[in-house]
Order: sequence, then structure tokens, then C-alpha cells
Amino acid sequence: MEPGVEDKQKSEARPSALEQAVMAADVTADLRWVLDKLPDGVLFMDWEWRITYANEQGRKISRLHPGDLNGPTHWELFPASVGTEQEQRYRRVMEQRVMDELEFFYPPFQIWIHLRAVPISSGIALIFSDVTELHHAQAEAAKLTAQLQQVFEATSDGVSVLNREWRYTYLNRRAKEILEQDGMDLLGQSLWNIFPKTVYEGSPFVENFYRTMNDRVPTTFEAYYPEPFNGWFRLEVQPAADGVVLFFRDITRSKQAEAALLAEKAETERQKAELEAVYRTAPVGLALFETKEFRYLRVNDRQSEVVGIPPEELIGKRIEDVVVAPAVPNLFRERVAKGETIRDMLYETELRTRPGELRSFNVNYSPIMDETGEVRAISAAVLEVTQLRRAEKALVQSEKLAAVGRLASSISHEINNPLEAVTNLLYLVQGVGGLPEEARSYLSLAQDELVRVSQIATQTLRFHRQANKPSRVTAAQLVDAVLNLFAGRLLNSGIHVEAGYSTAVPILCFENDIRQVLNNLISNAMDAMRTGGRLFVRAHDAVNPDTGEVGVRITVADTGTGMASHTQRRLFEPFFTTKDLNGNGLGLWISRQIVERHRGRLTFRSAQGLELHGTVFALFLPCESSELQP
Repeated sequence: MEPGVEDKQKSEARPSALEQAVMAADVTADLRWVLDKLPDGVLFMDWEWRITYANEQGRKISRLHPGDLNGPTHWELFPASVGTEQEQRYRRVMEQRVMDELEFFYPPFQIWIHLRAVPISSGIALIFSDVTELHHAQAEAAKLTAQLQQVFEATSDGVSVLNREWRYTYLNRRAKEILEQDGMDLLGQSLWNIFPKTVYEGSPFVENFYRTMNDRVPTTFEAYYPEPFNGWFRLEVQPAADGVVLFFRDITRSKQAEAALLAEKAETERQKAELEAVYRTAPVGLALFETKEFRYLRVNDRQSEVVGIPPEELIGKRIEDVVVAPAVPNLFRERVAKGETIRDMLYETELRTRPGELRSFNVNYSPIMDETGEVRAISAAVLEVTQLRRAEKALVQSEKLAAVGRLASSISHEINNPLEAVTNLLYLVQGVGGLPEEARSYLSLAQDELVRVSQIATQTLRFHRQANKPSRVTAAQLVDAVLNLFAGRLLNSGIHVEAGYSTAVPILCFENDIRQVLNNLISNAMDAMRTGGRLFVRAHDAVNPDTGEVGVRITVADTGTGMASHTQRRLFEPFFTTKDLNGNGLGLWISRQIVERHRGRLTFRSAQGLELHGTVFALFLPCESSELQP
């Protein structure tokens, strides 16, 4: 910001209610009583720079005596201010009739003063407070920061600090040695831009960094980073006041030692793999393949159970005859045929014996050598992890939703108490005599806005409260609650909302879950209209064409950019997102799970034409659903 711009903005800021009262009224008895109760000091000076009035706090801070009023000038009472910036700013307010705000140190009293100067009809008024203790606290904090920095510089761990915009604000000596290998200065740079290989699906960097930044929860994890480091790191992420602090160390050597031990263990397991007893009693699927076409040479009972084909029928079949998706890509086949081991390869596929059912497997492929060192067969250990994967996904989402719900409920609950207090105070201020009518009007507007804030807080608290059983609610009640939460964002985004409800039939549902679905649909619609547009929400009676159930259809339509065909195909896939780091790709996936649990339907259509563009989501919910469970 250019010099003087900040001062100009402050001086031209809109005056507070107190400053308006000071500018517009004489110091009546009532006003004197009010001013004496203020925690800030107040001084009035006439055109000759004589102090004509000082409230109780003003006399205390300024060391004024009764004889100092209407006598000596300000410059005679406070000679240390003569010739300073303080004098220049005072004279500017007096001569140019503008407000100003400044902070200065007054040596004779050894105090720091924060002050706002306001022009009044008889001269100027000063509203000020003693902020010495705050300055001392800031000095102590700076001293402590310097001491901590000395400790960080001496530690063998890398230490760096990221602000809430993910930009580096501090790196200790060791962090610079590890991260600034190419000589680049990382201060002020974005983590995600400098180290883009931290961002990928399932990245522990993204998951743990965001968890600490957003949920303020410390996290510890290990992760591998490729070029230019080609190494493993152990990271500890701690929340800080303005971001996060990272503690990290290079553990590549220990990881290499661990990998060597695993390889040795794998060799032992490979040698035992041919034992028939192991094949038949192992709790995981075991199979032996020939190296050319990957045909089954041997399988155990567990593997036969998994694929649903008797062992004698499996022998001689290719693996592609059993699964729909290739279990071993050609590149892996070549590597295994040359003697490499492929471990912990996770894939999802359909079995040809059970089409339409997606299954997840964790597979290890190992070569079996003959006496000459040639690969004569390939062994496979297959563990089905379908239920485990589903449980992991459900647990992660449950924890995230629970954390968000608790946070929203806590904030909404805590806001109500101060809102009530402020509302009462505004009511009391309206009863103070001598207030201008314009000030009363502003107070009334303030009270109305506080009531609106209280309503939003109450709706947010209700939005996240968990229900033990379904309740009956109309489409208007569901939609209006969500639109109210987004009212400010909709207004600021230039989005015009058209909501209409042609049905008042109550729906039996988990109200908060359906609000979550509507919240996701409306939020996505707003994201699609960055430069403004129109949001249409409609509700009417409908019938499910598949089941004949009577219900209500809620339609959410926008005039946004629309979605490309490849986006539409993957729209309900978990972790698929078009919002980069601003989305986690779970919103619509979770929404579909919620709708299906309610025996409803969630469909959409989208277009990207020059004249016709936008997206329409249709949510059908049956009026009755006896199968709903919390």
C-alpha cells in the first residue's frame, strides 16, 4: 500500500455512533455521565487548542487536573508532543475537518496511546486508550519468538512454518538444507506450487496437512517424495495461530533397511509357497501361474471360494477368464517374468461368476526360480479387502462429518449468548436521552441485522444436530433453511434465486441428512456461477416411475457453465472433483448414499451450449419410508 493511503482510509472511515454523538451534541449532563462510564478517554479541544472537557478516563490517562481545563493550551500541557507527527495529525483534523486515527508513544508518561481524532463544532474531540500493556506483551512475544528461533536453528530436524495460504513464512537452517537444494528461496512461496508432487489422490501430505490446518489436530505420518529428493520423510504437523508448523526428517536410510528386511522375509515366504499344505490351509487365496499366458497351475481352496469356481475347473484357465479387469497389466507381467516381485497391488474388478458386483483385492506376485535362476512359475497371494475398503471409506467420512457437525454446533451455540447481550445493549442505548433521530435509526437497523444473524446461527445449529429417528418436514422447510444459510454468499455473488413450492406434503426423512444433500447441490450450483446468474429451486408432487411410490421432487437448476461429458460420467465417483484443492470429491458421492438410504433418486442433466448452458439436479424423495434407520 502506498504511503499515506492507509491513513487516508482511516480518516475517511465512517464515524461510530459515539463519534456521531460527539460531533452533533454539546456536553450535556447525560452525555457527561455516559462519557465518564466509557473505558476510553475523551477530550474536547476548542479552536485555540484549550482542553474544554475531559471524561474520567481521559483525565486519568492524560494526568489532567481540574485547573488544566479551559486554561493552558494542549501544547503547553503536553510540550513533548510539539513538533511531532502527533501535532501534524491534530492540526490536519482541526483545519481540514477530517477524522484521523494514530498510535504514538508519549515519553514523559512512558505510555503508548491509540487515538482517534474527530472534528466537532467547537474544535476537535480525542477518543483514546492506553495500549502500553499490549505493546509490552508484543515485545515479550517477540523476545520469546527469537528464543524459539534459536532453538529451531540448533535442532537436527527441519522446521518450517506455513500460513493459512500455505505459504512459507519461516524455515530453520536444517529445513533450508533439505528443501532449498536448487538455491531457491522458499519464503513467501506456496507449498503446493513448489512441491506439486505432494498432490495426488490419497496423498498423505494433503490429508494430514489439511486436517491439521482445518481441524487444528496434530498429525504425524511418513511419506515418500520423488525427484528431486527421492526419499522418505517423517513429518509431524502442529497447528499454529496463523497456520501450521512442520517438523520433518529424512528417514530414507531407515526405510531402505526396512525394505531390505521385507525383501528377505518375502524370499522366505516364496520358498514356502510351493508347499501343498500352505496352499490348502492358508486363509488367503493362493495361486500358481505359468509365465506365458498367466494360466492357473495350482490354486488353494480359499482362492477357489473367492472366484466362485471349483479348483479343478480353474486349472488351465487364464486369469482374464476369471476377472473382467486385467489383474496383471502387461508391464507388470514383463517385470514379474523377469524375476521382479510386485507387492501390495490393489485393484478393483468384477468376477465373471458374479457380474455387476465390484470387488477389491490386495495381490502380491512373486517369481519362482528353478536351479538355473530362470523364472519357471509365478505365485500369487490374494486377499479380498472389499469390506475393509468400504469400512475405511465409511469411517473416514463419518469422522469428517462428525467433526464438522461438532464445530458448527459449537460455534452456533456460542454465538447466541453474545448476540443476545449486544441486542440488549442496543435496546438500552436507544433509551438514552439526547440521541439524534438518525442515531436511533441506525440502532434499529443494527438490531434487525442482529436478529437475522441469530436466526442463521440457530439454523446452523439445527442443521448439524444428529437425529435419532426420522421426522416429517416439507420441501419448503428443507430448502429455505439452506437458502437462508447461503443468503449472504448468494447476494455477494450476484446470483438471483427463484424458489417455488407447489406442494406442502410432508416427507418422512432424516431432516439434517437431506439438508446436507441440498446444501451440496446448491453450493455446487453457486460454484458454477462465479460471475453471477440465476438459481431455480422448485418442489412438486411426483411419483417414482420405477416403484410407483408417491413422493416429492425437488429440482435445483443453475445457469452456470455446465459440465463436460467426461465429468458427467464420473460425477458420483468418490474422490472425483473438478475443484482442485477446494474440493474433496465426496459431496455428491455421499449425497447419493443418503438419497439411496431414503429410497429416493438423484438424477441430473447438464449442457454447455452457447445459448443453453447450466445444470439441473432432480431429487425425488418418497413421502413414506418404513425402512429408514438412523
